[in-house]
Amino acid sequence: MTDRTGQEATVLEDELPTRYVLTLAVAQRLVAAGLAQAEQRGLNHLVVGVCDEAGRLISFARQDAAEPAAIDMCLAKARTAAIFTRPTKEWKERLLAGNTWVLGMPNMHPIEGGQNIVVAGRTVGGLGIAGGSGVLDTEIGQAALAEVIGTGTGTP
Repeated sequence: MTDRTGQEATVLEDELPTRYVLTLAVAQRLVAAGLAQAEQRGLNHLVVGVCDEAGRLISFARQDAAEPAAIDMCLAKARTAAIFTRPTKEWKERLLAGNTWVLGMPNMHPIEGGQNIVVAGRTVGGLGIAGGSGVLDTEIGQAALAEVIGTGTGTP
């Protein structure tokens, strides 16, 4: 086996797992789908962002009337969904049920509107929508995922 430079690889192929990686092209399609969902609802104040499984930004867009705070909220929702491998709505519900330990978790933002992106049973990234109500942000995110990936969210 050779590596990408054509050199003989030093690691056996069976020692490294094969995994899906969220590409820029797919991330941009998710952002476009989120914006289209917002526009279909007559909205012009949402922010849409996609990050990889480590919570690092891949693609991002904001509508013209988006509030500055929605930018950070969008990224926090996407990151939380990706690194904790479940929709942020689940963390919000745990917190509302009295599980205050949720607030002590690093990088945890238990606010509705973040969807983890699941491919072949594994979280490959996160999609964050912000600027509307949490329920609306979740609906738009789920619709964008359904359009681009299929169901593509939930607990892997």
